[in-house]
Amino acid sequence: MPLVGCSEPAGTDRSGGVGSLCDGVVCPPDSNECTLEYCYYETGTCESGRLADGKECDFDGLAGVCIQGVCEEDLCEGVVCNDGDLCTYDGCDYMDGTCHFNAKCPADRNPCTEDECNPADGSCVPVPDGSWCCHVNCFWTENYGSCEDGVCRY
Repeated sequence: MPLVGCSEPAGTDRSGGVGSLCDGVVCPPDSNECTLEYCYYETGTCESGRLADGKECDFDGLAGVCIQGVCEEDLCEGVVCNDGDLCTYDGCDYMDGTCHFNAKCPADRNPCTEDECNPADGSCVPVPDGSWCCHVNCFWTENYGSCEDGVCRY
């Protein structure tokens, strides 16, 4: 089953062109809130694609979450994950209900911050102003910038 985006409304024509097999085809939604129905451009037929895991859904009146196109009970409902550390992202794995705490600064992927976190306020420590930084693709010199107050300026 293909994975499709969450932002497309039911009945979306994903044909990509005029005069395709999907012209005028409107795919009605089914009863599964974890799938999206769309017209498959090669055949002109309606198909269901699963939405991204983690979308909220109704699991028999309980809080649910979409997992591989099926609404399952959200095992994080009512679970509070807080380690009290401002330098971590606190979260719950909705598939097994366990808490996880991920370091904030390595995850920020910011070339202008160190992988160190200030425990007083949870901010990532900036590299020295004037340090070189890279924007997207560093093969060309015009994509280089310099760090200023923890932000890459170009």
